[in-house]
Amino acid sequence: MDLMNKFLTKTLFASALTLCAGAANAAAFQLQEVTTSGLGRAYAGEAAIADNAGVVATNPALMTQFKRPEISMGGIWVNPGVNIEGEIGVPAVGYRVDAGYSDAISSKFLPNAYWIYPIDEKFSVGGGANVNYGLATEYNADYNAGLMGGTTDLTTINLNLSGAYRLDEHWSFGLGLDVVYAEAKLSRRVGGLAPLLNARLKMAGRSETILPTDFVTDLKGDDWGIGYNAGATYQINPNHRFGLAYHSKVKIKFDGTIENDLPAGLGGLTKHDGSVELNLPDYWEFSGYHQLTSNWAIHYSYKLTKWSRVQRLQAYTDSGVQVFDKTEHFGDTSRVAFGTTYDVNDKLTLRAGIAHDEGAAGRKSSISIPDTHRMWYSLGATYRFTPNLSVDLAYAYVHGKTRTFTEVENVRGISVEGRYKVRSQVNLYGLNLNYRF
Repeated sequence: MDLMNKFLTKTLFASALTLCAGAANAAAFQLQEVTTSGLGRAYAGEAAIADNAGVVATNPALMTQFKRPEISMGGIWVNPGVNIEGEIGVPAVGYRVDAGYSDAISSKFLPNAYWIYPIDEKFSVGGGANVNYGLATEYNADYNAGLMGGTTDLTTINLNLSGAYRLDEHWSFGLGLDVVYAEAKLSRRVGGLAPLLNARLKMAGRSETILPTDFVTDLKGDDWGIGYNAGATYQINPNHRFGLAYHSKVKIKFDGTIENDLPAGLGGLTKHDGSVELNLPDYWEFSGYHQLTSNWAIHYSYKLTKWSRVQRLQAYTDSGVQVFDKTEHFGDTSRVAFGTTYDVNDKLTLRAGIAHDEGAAGRKSSISIPDTHRMWYSLGATYRFTPNLSVDLAYAYVHGKTRTFTEVENVRGISVEGRYKVRSQVNLYGLNLNYRF
């Protein structure tokens, strides 16, 4: 009986670490969706193209390309589809139940807002707000694999203030401050393990009954973090430009509460203060932009995200006692994108792009939101109502590589194993309004 108590108590904290599961439309839980114009070209050329004020989110050095103040506001609707086949159980006792599920990932709207103000011909300032990391999965309360796939909701809002300086006709440099607010909600339930646990309770002479919908973990927390971003552009001439951007890692320590529905004898926990540490990784992006004719341009990007630096996850009680210390197996990820832009006339611009985005989890994965390699296929357009007012529209289809994996919770000699086959895809719809003063 003591073994089962330790198993359930330890799981309270182990399950909190599934916040590092990967999203279907970006490596791990990083989000690409910062602008609608970028979405239309699969975010190819982001560090080198100066379409609108959204450059603040990628490369601040591009602000020197603007001669007049400009704002951009809008967002992207993320509509994912994830289908899971599999089972979960305790192999040591030959116990297994079905863990199939459809449409596990919740749809979300990712808003953004940016502004740029040129001070003079050399110096510009700007800022904005966007969602740069996030994930959202929500399984039914009675889902059999509720111990591994309950509700996981992580959102970060990045507030940015940047400045840029044009050194000469070729070089520009930018530097910005990122203030990040992160909020996390996570719950895990007993699910299909309830019959097994109730049988063990009965054998031990206990009168309590555990329901499949009982919470094993119910965690809520938030925190503020600070980072920075920097960038440079080299312009051969107005038709050919290269850009390099860097965004620093941001340390997040989720301070909040944790509780569950378990009996006191099985690790029951009323509201208790605690914290979980998590680092958002740093990344580099190199881009090129080339205007080949008066109305046709091509662009490309290579993005390297240092997920290998997110190797350790720790949880503490409010008294400072470490209750979990886990080593992850994330690897650095590369994203390669190619796109094109075509000006039909003074009113209409069309875009298209394709990209390959690596997953960070390697051999490890989780049904919280399975991480996998992805292919992007994007289309977009800008329509100018007047020379100063325009709207960006875009659509992207993201296809995730089918993954088969085993997810295991090993706790004090008890091994809970889930075997899954996951198919994923995402539809992205973007709209932004841009105005030049």
